[in-house]
Amino acid sequence: MVDFVRQLDWNLLHTFMVVAQERSMTRAADVMHRTQPAISQGIKRLEETAGTKLLERSRTGLIPTPAGEMLLEQVRSIFATISRLPVGFEAAPAALSGRLKIAMIDQVVNETLDRALTSFFARYPGVDLEITVSTTAAIIRAVELGHCTFGISDGVIPDFLASRELMRERFGLFCGAIHRLAGCKDLSVAQLRAEPFIGFTADVLGGTHMGDVTAYRASASIGQRVRGQSSYVSEIRRMIECGLGIGFLPLHLAEPYVDQGKLWRLPPYRDEPCAAAYVVTNPQIGLSVPETLFLKELSKIDFRL
Repeated sequence: MVDFVRQLDWNLLHTFMVVAQERSMTRAADVMHRTQPAISQGIKRLEETAGTKLLERSRTGLIPTPAGEMLLEQVRSIFATISRLPVGFEAAPAALSGRLKIAMIDQVVNETLDRALTSFFARYPGVDLEITVSTTAAIIRAVELGHCTFGISDGVIPDFLASRELMRERFGLFCGAIHRLAGCKDLSVAQLRAEPFIGFTADVLGGTHMGDVTAYRASASIGQRVRGQSSYVSEIRRMIECGLGIGFLPLHLAEPYVDQGKLWRLPPYRDEPCAAAYVVTNPQIGLSVPETLFLKELSKIDFRL
């Protein structure tokens, strides 16, 4: 055991974790800004040090072996702890100070969350807030590694993270006012199947974060040709407005643009697909005093009221 610890290059554990997350040496190399051969060599060295195979190929890409799964669970905990060490270095003065970091998907609108933020920062004016808008996958990774206090994300939340439903959005299908279908009132879903589609980056048929909107697309055979993609609602709307294709938007965010004559609503008009957004936290990371107090406050809130 002592020899293993002495021989282990701890950087290889990070490489292994990223490869396991991305399920690909090539994608891991892109994320880590390294070459694919360097990543491959690093995994080989780690397996030699561990004395067992840690990754194997499957239909969906590289996945951990049983030994790899055991190691991955420990590595996640190690890196979550390390990334939060600066938080532990902060003293908690009489006047509370510190920083909350929230990673969230684009254009989350929730009045209950806003009231919680207003109330908390009114009580603790010495605390700062940083909000980053990112993709579903990047938010999950940030929460996993302890790079943020909590995330607000849609998609499929891994079992090792804690999640709580924040809100549920209904989605409608839209085209731009200059689109050839604008103004048509008697369309069927079947008539939309050949139309180029504008979709969210995470909205991939058969993908990791496939939700109700993607499932509806699959069942209705809509959006087989994806012409435009973005992780941001505003850019999805822009492409739809410009007539590049049809696409789903949250109804409450699209309605003002329908009223302005910039968007046209397409079927379905009933039983629209929904997508939930969750508050996601990592139970394994250490929290600062401000983070602990804020998450405790959030835990008391019923967001669906």
